[in-house]
Amino acid sequence: MIINKATQDIIRVLLNGNTAIKLRDLAKKANVSLGMAVKIVNSLASTQFINKKNGIKVVQYERLLKAWAYTVSVNENPKIEFIAAERPQYLIKKISNLLKNEKYAFTLFSATEVTFPYVTPNKVHLYILKTKEKEISKIFISEAVTPAEEGNVICYLVDESHLFGSLEIRGIKIISLPQLYVDLISYGGRGQEAAEQILNLLEKKNV
Repeated sequence: MIINKATQDIIRVLLNGNTAIKLRDLAKKANVSLGMAVKIVNSLASTQFINKKNGIKVVQYERLLKAWAYTVSVNENPKIEFIAAERPQYLIKKISNLLKNEKYAFTLFSATEVTFPYVTPNKVHLYILKTKEKEISKIFISEAVTPAEEGNVICYLVDESHLFGSLEIRGIKIISLPQLYVDLISYGGRGQEAAEQILNLLEKKNV
């Protein structure tokens, strides 16, 4: 199955819900055309990931999640990097305060640090809107988080669809758990081990 952007947007909505959804509502939430939604839903149904009877519902949750995870990579996203003197754990709190009025979400080990401390992060990874790159760069620079070719703050530039289902925990925004699983798998190394912990959380949530 080819996971293009529109398909990812549909999958992201489906994996963040545990009840059946109408086709029009799915298309609206995923911000894709109704015609495109029909094609993607039919493709997903043909591989038995979803059921279309009485609304659209995922019936092979783990299979669909892994099909997505092993087809894309967090590193495919354009990024900008910054460097700051603070430790990552403090930077997570600092950045969440700086961006409290912006749309953003931490990912990778920065997100697991908030949900369950699995691996102490040595860098901070987060998603920001590509349309807000300049504004956020100015905010960072004003607080001694300066641009760098190789920094310890990595901002992936995405559109709003990437942030669908984001969570807020103790005032800190993290990416949705399905997206976090996908990112950790593609990051490799201990990311794959952490991804299994996320999968356990998702299984409990979708029981």
